[in-house]
Amino acid sequence: MTIPILRPFQADLRGDVHAAWNGGAQNVLMRLDTGGGKTIIIGDINREHRGHSRVIAHRQELVGQLSLTLAKNGVRHNLIAAEPTRRAIARSHIDELGHCLYDPGAACAVLSVDTAVKYDDPFAAMVTLWTVDEGHHLVEDNKWHRVISRYTHPACKGLLPTATPKRADGKGLGRHADGVADMMVQGPPMRWLIDNGYLTDYRIICPPSDLELLAQVGASGDWSSKQLREAAKRSHIVGDVVAQYVRWASGKLGITFSTDVETATEQTAAYRLAGVRAETLTGKTDDYVRRMILRKFANREIDQIVAVDIVSEGFDLPAIEVASMARPTASLALYMQQFGRTLRPLDGKGKALIIDHAANVIRHQGPPDKPRLWTLDRADKTRSGPSDAIPYKICTGCYEPYERIYRECPHCGHYDEPQSRASPKAVDGDMAELDPEVLAALRSDVDQVDMSRADRMAELMAKGGTHQMIVGNVNRHDERQGAQAELRAAMAGLGGRWRAAGMTDVEMQRRFFFLYGLDVMTAQTLGTRDARELAGKING
Repeated sequence: MTIPILRPFQADLRGDVHAAWNGGAQNVLMRLDTGGGKTIIIGDINREHRGHSRVIAHRQELVGQLSLTLAKNGVRHNLIAAEPTRRAIARSHIDELGHCLYDPGAACAVLSVDTAVKYDDPFAAMVTLWTVDEGHHLVEDNKWHRVISRYTHPACKGLLPTATPKRADGKGLGRHADGVADMMVQGPPMRWLIDNGYLTDYRIICPPSDLELLAQVGASGDWSSKQLREAAKRSHIVGDVVAQYVRWASGKLGITFSTDVETATEQTAAYRLAGVRAETLTGKTDDYVRRMILRKFANREIDQIVAVDIVSEGFDLPAIEVASMARPTASLALYMQQFGRTLRPLDGKGKALIIDHAANVIRHQGPPDKPRLWTLDRADKTRSGPSDAIPYKICTGCYEPYERIYRECPHCGHYDEPQSRASPKAVDGDMAELDPEVLAALRSDVDQVDMSRADRMAELMAKGGTHQMIVGNVNRHDERQGAQAELRAAMAGLGGRWRAAGMTDVEMQRRFFFLYGLDVMTAQTLGTRDARELAGKING
């Protein structure tokens, strides 16, 4: 049997994991984008490990996927699962490899978290390596934590592979916060994986939709199944997903991420009525039926899988060509996982297509390959001030999303007239889009700041006032000008860097507005304290 060979970036990431362990970190979070091959690295690390190890998955279908990966790496392993599941997984070994590596006496074992939490593991104290697949689930006092807490060997190490080390509830995955990770190591970003051919590029379409969620998210950080169902009932989402699939992607293999089982069943029926071969797949679908559906899908015997809370985490089916997002989510992790299902390369596939009915790309301020800062810290819900993320808008001409730094759609050139030109906020900080009177007023305010000391003193003397009052005001004017000189130098440096990157004046003005929460001219009227604070942000 030929052991899978890691790609160079996967081997580098594996090396980073071992370096972190060797450097004293007990539990290492390994971040690699969806489709980058986390499961392959898990298999390789477990193949090299000497001693008892446990690989814990979120769902039963992931147990089978991880088991097959271990088998491909030549790792004999136990399966802690129901007898029918063990038989099915053993059968998959034989179908794929010609032999089975399921071994009840093996030191390595694979199990789902719901099985593990109830399983009295006789070798728990001997486990020296545990892996929690989709490691962002693991925080203190939940079921994943209860399982790994049983592995008490002093030399025990932990591995938490995930594409998204961020939770919807804001909890931090670091030991210093709400989790157990001592260190995070990261693979190359998604855009690098796309540009180097490891993942497929994509196109996003955001067709008009009346799917609206009026209620706030719950304690989990996302909307509940009940809220999603109520939103679906108020909308035309059942017909929309079918009509837009037929319009944009007819004949392509697609996944529809639905809100709930009832809506998914209705959508499947609507697909069939339109001549699209479709099946429903949920977490309660029988194992045999699930495998049959996936096999038919891979063989192009069906066109659409309508899924509810499944095929989002750890699911690997390269045949997916289009994803219809009909489920709104406030969870960045779920959004990125679902998006990533379509990015697995396939010969002749071309660009993957995302049909986003739920405005998830707007809600999460861009596609998943947008650069993001990952941390093990708890989310700072008290932080105020402008975000460092540029919001997106949907083109009313071609329905593709784009950053609002552009006046015209970069995809098709369509231009939407501003509904108002009465303030910088109404035009996203684009000075050329302002009403002339508003722009003139802003320039007048800047001129007041730039007034010379002598002119300022003359103006104040003409208005009357004591000598002491005038001198104090002029001194404050000087201080303000000094702070403004610092700010404008910082702005000039920023503009130079942006200009060197190829940005236009419009793009720079709009980007400044979204990054710092005010337009470039208002910035030049700030008082001493605010000007120095903004200069610090720009230079920092």
